Amino acid sequence: MNKVHVIVNPFSARGKTEKRWRLIRDIIKYYFKEFKYIFTEKPFQATEIAKELLKEGYDLIIGVGGDGTLNEIVNGYFDKMDSPINNDASLGIIPSGTGSDFIRFLKIPRDFKKSIELIKETNSKRIDVGKITSNNKTKYFINVADFGLGAEVMNNISKIPEIKRGPFSYYYGLLKTIKKYKNKDVKITTDDREIKGKYVIGAIANGKIFGGGMMIAPEAKPDDGFFDLVLIKEMKRTEVLLNSYYLYNGKVLKNKKVVLIRTKSIKIESENNVCIEYDGEIGLNLPAEFKIIHKGLKFKY
Repeated sequence: MNKVHVIVNPFSARGKTEKRWRLIRDIIKYYFKEFKYIFTEKPFQATEIAKELLKEGYDLIIGVGGDGTLNEIVNGYFDKMDSPINNDASLGIIPSGTGSDFIRFLKIPRDFKKSIELIKETNSKRIDVGKITSNNKTKYFINVADFGLGAEVMNNISKIPEIKRGPFSYYYGLLKTIKKYKNKDVKITTDDREIKGKYVIGAIANGKIFGGGMMIAPEAKPDDGFFDLVLIKEMKRTEVLLNSYYLYNGKVLKNKKVVLIRTKSIKIESENNVCIEYDGEIGLNLPAEFKIIHKGLKFKY
């Protein structure tokens, strides 16, 4: 029997999660006779909570929130040597967030009862985890990290209070950011090549979807041991907007300016100040190194 602990982000879904909690708790009680729960009170607290719970022997941690909550908990699963604190511990998610791209990618139901039933009834599957090293900082991600336009959009969105963000915040952020956007001049080193160029977006993908529904890496798999590095070559602003529909219909790879490279490790450098976004989080910049941790995490989906 699993030792279960739930980490709840009451601020997710623009504060609606706190109001939903009583209903969610009652459904959890139906499927799990014994569990404990805790509410986060500030950003990144879920990482420290997860670390402590894993050290205490909990082997099933369930997050309640969106992609941001999920990312924080994932960052609590690893020690400084990339090793899981508890290799047998699983992670589950009850979707209750504004952004749920990775949740959508894994086809986890938004319905609370169905998502909790999924956690209870399914066996865990091992998925890959991405590791970022940037300026002596280490972060982990399970969906998509990127530099360029996507990262700058997230940087602008982060200035909006979370409670005011909606499902179309990313697209509005895109329209605002594109007005002053400049393509990023970078040097990229992968397992088998080195390339230089100017790019609109560079996405290091473990999942398919980012940015509130954009299918940046339609062929990505969460457990194949490779990143799908998707590079969108230099475009003018109007060209970006005219081609943005490719990101929503899953046909981005058919565009002649899009390059796909499968690789286990990536190093990206730039002489300019270029920010990085990972699973909707910001705070890192180039230069950075990306490494895949093959099947590093047990996930319930």
